[in-house]
Amino acid sequence: MRMSSSLLPRAFERVGRERKFTVLDLGSPTPQSVRFFNQFSCRVYFAGLLDDDGEEEFGTGLDFPSDVRFDVCLFWDIFHYLDGEPLERVSHAVTERLNDECRGHAFLAFSQSVPYVGFKFGIESVDSLVVKEGPTAVPYVHTWKDLEASLWPFTNAAATLLQGNRQELLLVNHSQ
Repeated sequence: MRMSSSLLPRAFERVGRERKFTVLDLGSPTPQSVRFFNQFSCRVYFAGLLDDDGEEEFGTGLDFPSDVRFDVCLFWDIFHYLDGEPLERVSHAVTERLNDECRGHAFLAFSQSVPYVGFKFGIESVDSLVVKEGPTAVPYVHTWKDLEASLWPFTNAAATLLQGNRQELLLVNHSQ
């Protein structure tokens, strides 16, 4: 299935074909995403934090070289599978490696009282995603308010409401 994205283009608007940039994708690589990123002069780190059952993988997905700084962070649905210490560990590993003008993109629940279904995402184009059903169980339904303190210095710059209790977020680094 395909999904349009109105905020993903804004996550990439400060980078482009003119200069090298670095991307963190907390999902697993998909053929579509690899083709998309091959258009650019960029380095992409796929963290692959979830296995097919929605369980967090404790491998080396967050072991980045010390000099890596991210220009774009793609969080997808990952925060609905993390809570407590794993959430703090992922947040710390990411937020300590942001470039000043880093942008993030995420999908989160709009409400904790409505069911939320997780997906796996691939990027077909800057405004079109390939979406597959993700792991069946979404153990933690988080809203932006739930995660705001954990993901500082990101702030929510824009949000779009989507079907299925989903909101698309554009996050910007405001650490300066």
